[in-house]
Amino acid sequence: MATGNEGAHRKPIELPPIDVDTELNFEASKPRAGLDYWRKKAAGRPMPLRSDIRPEEIASLLPHLCLFELTPRPDGSVDMFPRLAGARFEEVFGPIHNRPLATRLAPEILERWRGVARAMIEHGGPIRAIGNVLHEDKTFIRFELLLAPLSKEGSNIDMMLLVSDFSMRTEIEP
Repeated sequence: MATGNEGAHRKPIELPPIDVDTELNFEASKPRAGLDYWRKKAAGRPMPLRSDIRPEEIASLLPHLCLFELTPRPDGSVDMFPRLAGARFEEVFGPIHNRPLATRLAPEILERWRGVARAMIEHGGPIRAIGNVLHEDKTFIRFELLLAPLSKEGSNIDMMLLVSDFSMRTEIEP
């Protein structure tokens, strides 16, 4: 018989973190091309402005590209709002373009995403993120991502350029 307290003693779901590489040793061509573009647009500055990013210059990356607006939260984490989400990214995660991620992703998945965005902000530059998709039982998909900071005004990291590569896992892990 249900008592209404079924969830009272549940532990929060803990998921493996996303691996972060600051050496930027990309295996996939799309994130590597995204890094080359980001560096070109940074032109010696700590990061490019959001207005420096011109979609027509990177048409081949658009299906793999996302632009997130980043907003600090009181708990020290960061809110991520997808201003642009490429078709390939949405094939894996569903329609997220211009939608609050909290309405599209499970809380534990959203925390993983916030964690890697926080790692990029703390690093202050681009990072490579590697792992397995854990959304909707798609654990057979491996991802490699470029996460690179952008700024609206030139001083604060308040946007993020993400370029994705998704592939089938070649090994089954125990």
